[in-house]
Amino acid sequence: MSITILALAKSFSSGRLTSSEFSNAYIELWRFERDNNLLQKDESSLSECLSSIFCVADLYNPDADREEYELDDEQLLSKVI
Repeated sequence: MSITILALAKSFSSGRLTSSEFSNAYIELWRFERDNNLLQKDESSLSECLSSIFCVADLYNPDADREEYELDDEQLLSKVI
């Protein structure tokens, strides 16, 4: 089970990480687990949840000139929660 990735999302949700810290770390950990076939060991509901969080983390852009489809800090937090 991807306990580390899930714990990272919970830490972000509780305010222990900034959006940038969370987004960068989550994407890196998710890709590591994907590349090492660890995500395949998760239950389908957990796998779907973690993949969805990956997608929103990837859409995060801290810059003011973000595209309309990209997420700011508040939107990222809302989507992860």
